[in-house]
Amino acid sequence: MDEIDSECEEKRVLAAFTRRVTEVAILSRSSRSSWNSTDPLNILSQPALLLDLDGFVVEANEAAASLFNNDIRVRQRRLFIRDPEARNRLRIYVDQFEYATAEIAPVVEPIIVPRQDSLPILLRIWPIDGGARWPSADVRALVTLNALGPRPGPPASLLARTFSLTPSEAKLACIIARGAGPDTAAAELNISRETARNQLKSIFAKTATHRQGELVALLLQV
Repeated sequence: MDEIDSECEEKRVLAAFTRRVTEVAILSRSSRSSWNSTDPLNILSQPALLLDLDGFVVEANEAAASLFNNDIRVRQRRLFIRDPEARNRLRIYVDQFEYATAEIAPVVEPIIVPRQDSLPILLRIWPIDGGARWPSADVRALVTLNALGPRPGPPASLLARTFSLTPSEAKLACIIARGAGPDTAAAELNISRETARNQLKSIFAKTATHRQGELVALLLQV
């Protein structure tokens, strides 16, 4: 039963994201003359690119371009993945574009792209159908890339306004949101461990949290 519930939840999340992709695609058809075809991808606020009927890369946003290296990049207009297994999984999915007569379902499991000098990239493929296709009718899928590894926390100024934190508490919360402990934060902020721990207690109180993991989960929603 748990496995069935988990699968249903994954499908729900996929459906919600697909609707968001459709909304962004339709938005790209607006009459704003200042927009270009990559604007909808940048709205997604994450690395993403578009594939056409033949598997060629139509567009890639700046966030995606920043991840490209020898392990994953656009080569001769195609998304090239160095790892053979991941490359084959991508090819199998792309081959469906030309021959599929029914709607292609999103891939629940991501394609794991190993990298030599850092943690893997999780690559997910989201089919785009009908009027949502942009910038041309040949577009078949949006590909999102999630690079695993430490990420910067939310802006300290935003955390301060959201939770009524002092400037020093907000800076500490920003570091804690990355998953760092109070001792690490103290070193980065050049404050004593005792000061960091006292500020953390105040942050717990203002955010109605009790453990660091609970606090991080809350902060990352901002």
